[in-house]
Amino acid sequence: MIQILDIDFGRRRVRSATSGLILLCAAVLLLLVCGARLWHAHAENDRVQAELDAVRHRTLAQKHAVKPPPTPAAKQAEKQSLSILRELTVPWQDLFSIVEDYPDHDVALIGIDQNPAQSQIRITAEAKNVDAMIAYLKYLQTSVLLREAVLNDHLVETNVPGKPVRFQITAVWRKS
Repeated sequence: MIQILDIDFGRRRVRSATSGLILLCAAVLLLLVCGARLWHAHAENDRVQAELDAVRHRTLAQKHAVKPPPTPAAKQAEKQSLSILRELTVPWQDLFSIVEDYPDHDVALIGIDQNPAQSQIRITAEAKNVDAMIAYLKYLQTSVLLREAVLNDHLVETNVPGKPVRFQITAVWRKS
């Protein structure tokens, strides 16, 4: 035999609401505690960020402190030190080797002057003829260290036997 089932959908059942209510209260309490801690953490973060900005501002102000303009004596001392530095950094060894190592021996060097501010040297020499002078000028123009080797002046000495040519060449050396 089949038993008849009696299903009553309208009747209210008593559920154990106390354990659920306790769990809900605990969750709300934990949510409030976490919210309060988060609020304190944000406040602390804002405070530390403000301190960091203040320190950055102070260090930036210290780095960019207005320097008083240099005195005329300081300007003069700086000019002198730069002039000395330019004179000390002239590549004399390389310049002498280029000027003196000319393979043909028909040019005699008389003097070498310098202008370190413009990286220039002025070579005064004497050649046995004009062709030797031009060959020496071309030799200097093909040098790796020198550039802009230019003949400034020349003079054929007619009162000296052999009629040598005295000349001046200005060249600019390359800064390394």
